[in-house]
Amino acid sequence: MPDRPEVVVIGAGAAGLTGAISAARRGASVTVCERLPVIGKKLLATGGGRCNLLNDRLKASAFTSTDTGLIASVLDRFGGREIRSFFDGLGLRLQTDEAGRVYPATNQAASVLKVLELEVSRLGVGLRTGFDVARIEAREGGFRIVAADGRRIQARSVILTGGGRSYPALGSNGSAHGLAAGCGHHVIEPVPSAVPVLVKDRLCHFLQGQRLRVRAESRVGGRAMEKAEGELLFTHYGFSGPAILDVSESLSIALNRDGRRDASVAVDLLPFMAEEEAAAELCRRLETGWAPKDLISGLLPEKFSLVMPQLIREAAPGPAQGAPSVTGRRLAALLKGRDFPVLGTRGWNEAEFTSGGIDAREVKPGSLESRLKSGLYFAGEVLDVQGGRGGFNLAWAWASGLVAGLEAGSGA
Repeated sequence: MPDRPEVVVIGAGAAGLTGAISAARRGASVTVCERLPVIGKKLLATGGGRCNLLNDRLKASAFTSTDTGLIASVLDRFGGREIRSFFDGLGLRLQTDEAGRVYPATNQAASVLKVLELEVSRLGVGLRTGFDVARIEAREGGFRIVAADGRRIQARSVILTGGGRSYPALGSNGSAHGLAAGCGHHVIEPVPSAVPVLVKDRLCHFLQGQRLRVRAESRVGGRAMEKAEGELLFTHYGFSGPAILDVSESLSIALNRDGRRDASVAVDLLPFMAEEEAAAELCRRLETGWAPKDLISGLLPEKFSLVMPQLIREAAPGPAQGAPSVTGRRLAALLKGRDFPVLGTRGWNEAEFTSGGIDAREVKPGSLESRLKSGLYFAGEVLDVQGGRGGFNLAWAWASGLVAGLEAGSGA
């Protein structure tokens, strides 16, 4: 293993391994430094162990960032077709589901990591595991990378791919943000994203464990932010499930970064019915004497019988409860859009992604080179670039890693 490689990659995750492969294919000598004793640990956990590595609907508008133009500049070079071609060249066969999510044909994340490892080995890339980088020092002609235990490597170029802060036990503990800050970069405060939310409501207490297909809309200050349809899970602390994870980024930013206390989730509990249809059916049931606890039978799971009296009181408080036409209409409106105040989010151990990171405006479009330090490149979740669930964030890791590696290795 060379003590003075031309390129050092910090982080042996999705972006780091593709960056190393891309740089080595340009003829550069490359060493990858990984804090953990093994590589690709977080990659093995993605997609429930299946590795949803891409989405056929990949485009720049699927992401948020401090510089969306940076995303477009990368995807213009390595978009979905190029990512597919990259993995095809590694011998990995892919399959696509009806939602456009792309998985390895084996349905095993281990297959993705294996083909990357084989290519890294074939190209002679050096791997230094257990190498916890403490700082990056700019020196004449390149950089010196210093580990916490004092070990040092010198290189012409550095690709920083240490990830965000989600699932720290899998390797992303936020240390890469500190390394970037040490090089003068501004870091947008990282907050958990694709994360369950905290809701204090009697419905959550009575319905915990209940799963339900809903439409969810995040709101901040009463303004609609994100919308999603999918499963919601009632829990003892609030809400989880895909529909909630898909609208959680705006809530987390508002609550955890901006310190706001006016965030909420509006939930349509009857997404399969128009409000008018639901109102007509509920009015009919009330007029024919259905008991409150049975009023929603056949429309919502039977567990909802525990909370129907409360929902009826909310919908038509006071004297209005005696008028079936009023109660039915108001109850339908409530079931089609009940607003739940959100008090906070769960922590990093339950967040799938990180929102925030290195300010993308401080990175050159098309190359991902630092505007502040020549020869320093970034890739993956360490940047302030966030995509939705369904393969978008891994697609960004592959694409940005390939671009950064291509550029960092170009001086070989």
